[in-house]
Amino acid sequence: MNNIKENFPILNKKIDGKKVIYLDSAASSQKPYSVINDIKHTYENSYANVHRGIYKLSQIATDKYEASREKVAKFLNVKSSKEIIFTRGATEGINLIASSLADSFLSQDDEVIISTLEHHSNIVPWQIAAKKTGAKIVELKPDSNGNIFVEELIKCITKRTKIISLPHITNSIGSILPIKEICLEAKKRGIITLVDGCQAAPHVEIDINEIQPDFYVISGHKIYGPSGIGALYGNKEWLEKLSPYQTGGEMIDFVSIQKSTYANIPNKFEAGTPNIVGAIALASAIDFMNEIGINKITEHSNYLTKILYEKLKSLNYIRIVGEPERRLGIVSFLVEGSHPHDVALLLDNRGISVRAGHHCAQPAMRHFNVDTTLRVSFGVYNNEEDIDKFLINLKDIVKYLQ
Repeated sequence: MNNIKENFPILNKKIDGKKVIYLDSAASSQKPYSVINDIKHTYENSYANVHRGIYKLSQIATDKYEASREKVAKFLNVKSSKEIIFTRGATEGINLIASSLADSFLSQDDEVIISTLEHHSNIVPWQIAAKKTGAKIVELKPDSNGNIFVEELIKCITKRTKIISLPHITNSIGSILPIKEICLEAKKRGIITLVDGCQAAPHVEIDINEIQPDFYVISGHKIYGPSGIGALYGNKEWLEKLSPYQTGGEMIDFVSIQKSTYANIPNKFEAGTPNIVGAIALASAIDFMNEIGINKITEHSNYLTKILYEKLKSLNYIRIVGEPERRLGIVSFLVEGSHPHDVALLLDNRGISVRAGHHCAQPAMRHFNVDTTLRVSFGVYNNEEDIDKFLINLKDIVKYLQ
């Protein structure tokens, strides 16, 4: 893991005379040479629209695009690549499912369970679905430390519960949810499950066959791939039942002026020209992670998370926000007497990139009685030296602010 940083060109350049220590991978990860070069190579050598041309260039592009779908399926341990829908990211994946379920499944007074700790992308789509259908949103509240337990979820379930939509790992404090157990309890009761896997995909092995959610979403830009591409896993039976989210080219079978029939999955949910190069480069990002080894990545992320947590905890002017039993990849905190934005700006002046804000998780912030936090999050390119440099500069900044 010590030499991985060399694979990331942006981390070997200087901005204002300083090399960047990048500690905001929960927002978006940096890209290795292999992904960047694959994007360039595709545009230069094998770009064409997919699925539509009988000429050689289109066939090459189509083969690469569908090979990427197969690679995503294998990455998530999904039996059939037809259950993988390419999207613009996890946000679009959640919107797709929320909208399609609202069209054909949700009814007046049905209930959708989401947690206090959701990213806004797993809140607002369900609000819109509830408004359209008369369904109700039920809030699953964590304890004071930010833990969400299956026992508390079960208390929220009623005969009207139709959907449970939760994160695998929360983006605000990095708490790990017992997703496998949650999906099992939901399955016993015939409740649909959607899992937001954005923060899990960069750090842990995802086994859909074991977890058994009905839907699972990831974003490519979190796993060292390009932005504007993501994937939605959908149980085949559900995908075949649901109506298309968007319409136009590619997703049709037969069209007349008065009516249309739709293509089979996955095409039914991929209207228009897709992000062809993004999908192909996503396969390169998965290759990059596989070359390192997901178990090694998990071990690395666990180590850095533990080291940072313990070192921050030892400082009497630091308040850790959220103390979950299981945490990975993220630590949120406050510096006593200082606004997070001021601290983040002063760190940036020293070449250290951390996130300050509500992290698209305002209900979570209110749960912890804060408006904003500082958040440090890790990628494969980070190491203990990054943590030490961050802490040295943080301590120096605190002296200056006080």
